[in-house]
Amino acid sequence: MAVLCVLGGEVDRCGPQLETSITLAKQLGARLDGLLAMPDPANTAMYFVSAEAVMAGGSGVSAVSDAQTSLRKDFDTAFKNEVSKAGSWLQADLNHETGHVQSLVANHAILSDATVFPREAARSGHALNPVFEYSLMEERLPAVLAASSGKIAGPAIIAWDASPRAMRAVRAHLPLIQSLEHAVIAHNPDKDRELGGAPETTSPEALAEWLHDQRVSTKTETFSGKISEGLLGLAKKHEAGLIVMGAYGHSRIGQMLFGGTSRALMNADDGPALALAH
Repeated sequence: MAVLCVLGGEVDRCGPQLETSITLAKQLGARLDGLLAMPDPANTAMYFVSAEAVMAGGSGVSAVSDAQTSLRKDFDTAFKNEVSKAGSWLQADLNHETGHVQSLVANHAILSDATVFPREAARSGHALNPVFEYSLMEERLPAVLAASSGKIAGPAIIAWDASPRAMRAVRAHLPLIQSLEHAVIAHNPDKDRELGGAPETTSPEALAEWLHDQRVSTKTETFSGKISEGLLGLAKKHEAGLIVMGAYGHSRIGQMLFGGTSRALMNADDGPALALAH
């Protein structure tokens, strides 16, 4: 078993992601594989065009290569520091790879028990946002957005709307849910009524029965109003560090979870980790 920590973006903001990854590794009894994937500098040659000159190739490639070398050193230091603080129980390695970043990450993620991205990767403009969206939406690989605090504890909150995506999220993250031993099934009956009612086979009761067979104790709680407020309220009430939920297929993740609730979840102070599947 292995937890994959996909590094990228600002080094000084990777602490919560590394802590979340280490916590997941401990929960799952798994090793930790860090991955810092970067594009090939030879494919990032820069062209500067003016009336006087055209400059391309070598100087641009060299600048990109130097910047990548510096970034690798910084991430190496951050990774080693967090692994050292965790203790000798943790087996961990940080891999550096160069090429098509989306494909590199997807190839590693497909064999991992959990793939952790920084929370900011869900926001457009972050270096890993295209990678995160590709992995989750195109390759349909489950992903975890790190907790704001880096901590995962308490029961898992399962955002249940009876959709195939929600069930895939539960199935994909079942080992993590099992490691927490207890889950709260969060259900908004108003959404069922909007859709004409939920089939018995996908009811919260059916999910609770299935999870019982998977050795997970459950409690079902209903809420009304905004999905984001309901989920965050239940997470706070139960001191839960994880929300499991399905992701929907709009172009940007900021608009795709439960019809646009992700921004509130991602920006919440001490927001719990988000375990997603599409």
